[in-house]
Amino acid sequence: MTGRHLELSSGDPDQPFFVASIDKVFIATLIAQLVEAGGLRLDSPLGELLRREDLAPLPTAPGIENARDVTVEHLLSHTSGLPDVMLPPRGYDTECAIPKLAAAPSRVWTIAEFLQQAAHLPPIARPGERFLYSDTGYFLLIRIIEEVGGSDFAEQLGARIFEPAGMTDSARWIGTDADGIAALAPALAPFWLDASGPVCGGDVSGVFAPNLAWVNGLGGPSTAHDLVRFQYALHGGELVDPAWIRFFATPRNRFRPGIHYGAGMNTLRFGGFFPLLRGYPQPAGGLGYTATHMYYYPEQRTHVILNYHSHQRMRKSFHMHISLAGLIRRYG
Repeated sequence: MTGRHLELSSGDPDQPFFVASIDKVFIATLIAQLVEAGGLRLDSPLGELLRREDLAPLPTAPGIENARDVTVEHLLSHTSGLPDVMLPPRGYDTECAIPKLAAAPSRVWTIAEFLQQAAHLPPIARPGERFLYSDTGYFLLIRIIEEVGGSDFAEQLGARIFEPAGMTDSARWIGTDADGIAALAPALAPFWLDASGPVCGGDVSGVFAPNLAWVNGLGGPSTAHDLVRFQYALHGGELVDPAWIRFFATPRNRFRPGIHYGAGMNTLRFGGFFPLLRGYPQPAGGLGYTATHMYYYPEQRTHVILNYHSHQRMRKSFHMHISLAGLIRRYG
């Protein structure tokens, strides 16, 4: 945690760790940059931006054509009606569902392979009708970034976010080959994808590292200091017009009590966790599956970065964040 009046750290803030879905904030920022450059609109339908092979595996609701009816904004806000290939609907399975990833962490995935996993899943709803957190939508956004931006996602991420924000530790992993990953992986903080957790072993940081070169939508490694640098650059207007922050963060749908998603970010309403926490400040940012947090408190100008290494520790991570939010509220 770092801010105008508060400074608190535990562990090494320069140790790289797997950020998981915090990367969705990076993806949304790249989309905003392309909108500002005139390359697309928020209401652009997918058929104007993507190739047929990208859309072919996707299920469709009755009367819907994904190429015509699903827009960029639907993808950003998790309202496309497309199922999540990594957390598939009850009664369905995919090869990239989290338990399967945990069982075979050495498999290296591509965006095309992730999208193909949607072929046997049902649609969730018509576009705009229902909120469902969907990694599938953000895989499609990465393909849009590549098609409209004219280069690989990792290359654009490095040139348009990591470099201007000064995120040198994160940039080291971009497009890294096998030898480079082997050299970087020993410094990566441990993390767990299955239910074993730290007590029982199962750290996959080494074997999963080839998936973490920022190329396939699974996220990658960053550091606490780098994520703070990103938030300084984003909220300071160095990456996109600051008006985008409101678009990203303004709550549209509730994910869980206390966690409300906008279009690229989520906002924490601590009163949703416990009524006595009403009145706490409401930060916006990103949350990852392995209990990673990246949030900014705009009124107090304070950053909170957390890594609890495992989904099994998500509750503990929020206990800590609530404690920090109390300090921010009191001393801001």
